[in-house]
Amino acid sequence: MAAFGASLRNNGSIKRTHGISTKSYLHAGEIAGYADKVAGVGKAANLIKKGAYIGIALEVASTSLSIKKACAEGRDEECKRATIVESGALAGSVGGGLVGAIGGNLIGMAACSVVLGIASGGPGAIACGVGGGALGGIVGGKLGSEGGEYLGEILYERVTK
Repeated sequence: MAAFGASLRNNGSIKRTHGISTKSYLHAGEIAGYADKVAGVGKAANLIKKGAYIGIALEVASTSLSIKKACAEGRDEECKRATIVESGALAGSVGGGLVGAIGGNLIGMAACSVVLGIASGGPGAIACGVGGGALGGIVGGKLGSEGGEYLGEILYERVTK
């Protein structure tokens, strides 16, 4: 099952796939070094995943504070507007960040394989995908937030009139 998940399928063992002899394996521990690299990439991916949840929580808290500030000033109309517009911006930011991260990941991996020739799918390609996903998430979140705010303004105007 592990060989199937590691894309080895019918290629045989890791040792044979990477052309490592038994002698070099016993003396240099090359497979252990490879396993350490893969484990490091896994830890980095886990940290990034947790960071995304923290980022979403901070975005929700910021939106909540903006709405609370608008409603605390006693202007009912401003409170309604802030609720609709800021909620739209939040939804757009999270949705845009998600779409941007997925797109950035795909573009980053494709660009690295074409430009740098990293066709092995190893840690280098994963790093390119993570970098592309992060950049895509930032750009997508910003554009999504602006688009959601714009749509929130339109919705507010339609609801109040």
